[in-house]
Parts: sequence; structure tokens; C-alpha cells
Amino acid sequence: MKRLHELSEDELLDLEEEWLEREDESNLDWIHEGVRLYEALSRKNKQEITHREMLAHYLLKQGEDMKLRQHSYEKALRVIERVVKLEPDNARAYYRLGFLYFYNERWGLAIDSFQQALQVWPRHKGQRLNSEQKIKAHHYILKCSQVVLNEGIMRANSLPVDELDVFPEIHLLIKEIEEGTSEREKPYIVTIYGKEKRFITEQEYEDLSSPFENPDCFILNQLHIQDTRVSFRKREVHITPNDVPLLELIMQYPGEKGISVDAIIQRKYSRSKNPENTLRRAIGRLRDRLEPVDPQRELIQTIERGYRWNCHVEYRMFKHTRDVSAELHLD
Repeated sequence: MKRLHELSEDELLDLEEEWLEREDESNLDWIHEGVRLYEALSRKNKQEITHREMLAHYLLKQGEDMKLRQHSYEKALRVIERVVKLEPDNARAYYRLGFLYFYNERWGLAIDSFQQALQVWPRHKGQRLNSEQKIKAHHYILKCSQVVLNEGIMRANSLPVDELDVFPEIHLLIKEIEEGTSEREKPYIVTIYGKEKRFITEQEYEDLSSPFENPDCFILNQLHIQDTRVSFRKREVHITPNDVPLLELIMQYPGEKGISVDAIIQRKYSRSKNPENTLRRAIGRLRDRLEPVDPQRELIQTIERGYRWNCHVEYRMFKHTRDVSAELHLD
């Protein structure tokens, strides 16, 4: 049997079609296979941007594997950096690059990437940012700036006072900045009932997210990109990284209206060959994982052309202000 690098582009495209027929983003082996396939296609046809975009997409999917996570994101960074070199007006590529730099705490490069995403104007509509992405780009520019500012203050405060006195204006500037809100004071976000958001302290986070101190609250706690837990009445289950964005999306839409199938597909499954089937399988897996937490209730209800969150108690979602794991698993 020929190896991938020995196949022609047409033969590789035939393999791609067969691979897409077996689409299953919950299967890590299937994702690894896709990465190897798009690496081969990218080498065969260096001018075809779609192969590189798909390679970047599935390298990010590889990030769900703890052992490969850091390596995968570095490869994804290199791929998307090549994309923006080939297509310097691709706003979505810069947007994705911004989150990858943010994840790796490369704040200056993240700011530059988000700014580029806002400034360029792609010829192709599919490469433009939608209104939500534009707001998020502004948000993360401010967030990165806040982190850089706080870290600068920490470094300045660690210097001997006599050194700072060489330029006394720095004391005034530090005082002025410190009188504002510091990220270090409230490093977590809590979302209640899917809409009400507020920043909280480390102690508030510990108190409000504890499944033992809050047994009658339904809690989604994103401790880490590889550790997300759902709890209710002292029962707790783990949710996979790829399922977290889907659950978070649905939990933001309780009540009769819910969230439409089209809206979910646009955010998470737009690259799937058969996105509705992929979404149905993902909903099925998510329901199975949630079932032990509340066996008496179907927490994700199917409505006409959509889904809604069906929880009869207060529910809370927690994450660190620097957590962009959900964004890294969304299109």
C-alpha cells in the first residue's frame, strides 16, 4: 500500500472524501488521520488555501489530547501564520491566531493579531468577522492590555524604592493604575441563569462553585481546558473539551425560544460535511454524559429546529478570565 506522500493529489482527494464519510469528531484517531491527510494535501498543492485551513482546524481538534496539546497548538500557530502570509486579508485567520497567542500568553502578538482581524477587509465573505467576533476581538485586545499592565505594575513594584525614585513620576502612575479594577482581584467569571455575568474573587469562586456547599445548584465548572465538571446534588461528571462549547452555548438559551440548530452549526460545525448529523450525535453524547447528574430530567430538550436548556434550579457557569478554551473549539 502506498504511503500518503506517494499518492497523487487526486488520490488524496478520494481519500479525503472517504474520510469525510466516516466523520466523527469525537474519535481522536479520526482527527489524527485528518491531520495527516491535510498535511499531505498541503504539500501536494501548496497554493490551495483550503487544505491549510483544514489542517489548522484539525490540529486544534488534536488539542483535546492532553499529551499532544501544547505541540498541536504550536503546529496550528505555524499553519495559520502561513495562512495569513498567503492571504493577508483573511480576518478570521488573524482572529484565530489571536486566540492561539492568547492561550500561549503571548500578549503583544495576540493584541496585534486581533487588531489585524479588525482592520483588514477580506474579499471573500467567509473570511470576514461577524458582529460577535468583532466585539470579542475588542474584548481580548482590552484583556491582553490589562494583563500586560498588571504584570508591568508587579515588575515595577518589585524594584527597590531607591531605583524607582530616580524617576518619581512612576509612583504616581502606579498609584493611578492600582486605584482602578485589577484582574488579580477578581480573576473568575460566574454566569448565572445563562445571562447574568460578573467577576468574582478567588474566595467567591471557591465558595460558589463547590458542589458540596451548593448541592441544589446546577454547576458547570471549567477548571482547566482538560478539566470541566458538571455537578448537581453532590453528583459530578466530567465533560470533554470538545463538548464544553456546545453545552455552554445551550445553557445560555433557556426558556421557550432556545437556540436554533443553524446558530449552533454556524458556531461549531460549519466545516462538517453533514453538520446536522454531526450535531445530533454530539447532542446524544452530551445527554448521555449529563444523565447521571440529573436522571429525572432531560436537561437538553429538543424543540422545533433547535434545542433549549431545561433546568428547574439555579444554574451557574464558572471559568477563569484567561480561559479561551471554548473559543479554541469553535469555528
